[in-house]
Amino acid sequence: MLHPRHVIATLALAASSALIAGCASGATPNSTPDPLASSDTAGSVEAEVEAAWLDDGSAIGILTYGSSTCLPTVGDSGYADGVLTVELVDSDDVACTRDFVPRGVYVPLPEEVDPTADLDVVVTGSSSGQTEVAGDADLEGKGGGLVEGAPSAGWAGDDVFLLLTWGSSTCPPLIGGAVATAPNEVTVTIEPLPAEQPCTADFGARVSVVAVEGLGDDDGGERIEAVLDGDPFDALRIPIAGSR
Repeated sequence: MLHPRHVIATLALAASSALIAGCASGATPNSTPDPLASSDTAGSVEAEVEAAWLDDGSAIGILTYGSSTCLPTVGDSGYADGVLTVELVDSDDVACTRDFVPRGVYVPLPEEVDPTADLDVVVTGSSSGQTEVAGDADLEGKGGGLVEGAPSAGWAGDDVFLLLTWGSSTCPPLIGGAVATAPNEVTVTIEPLPAEQPCTADFGARVSVVAVEGLGDDDGGERIEAVLDGDPFDALRIPIAGSR
């Protein structure tokens, strides 16, 4: 079974982990990947998936793997008896690069989901798999969403978390790296976007996958905070929800 941290490390060595228009993982490829036409005829592919609480438990991020230029979108979803079913849909008629990277997908949750309780997540559609997000007693499910546009984060593995920010879909934060700078602190370096980077005028959720270097095995049961170091966040501190 692939582990998110192992996949990210391999991709970093291959220098091929750019996400769409700015690379949510922070790496820059040294060659242009070959395009591969997207198709919805291939059917669902069973894959490793992880999930994390975002925006005070009012949403989750789903971590999948695939082309950096063909991010899946959320189709039909439903919730019943502690199980969230989410359909992921690939883009049609889009030239997809042949790289294989971790991608984050934002999924808003219905009000009846209790983030203090465990949530089973079943993914269908272009990718299929399932995972569980452990409940977090500190979450209330009252995130500000698009209205407040506040960053948030949640653990999706031992040393991988998902970072939710809001803004142009083609200009997500360029993650330069993330390092444990204290037992309960992770500093995330946000690099400036290239001057020639075009940004669309839309405003929505962007989910970046962040791999952390130097975390110990024991956090003492205390909440780990992420410090977002770089424009426009100005050393903003946010708690990382969930458990590692």
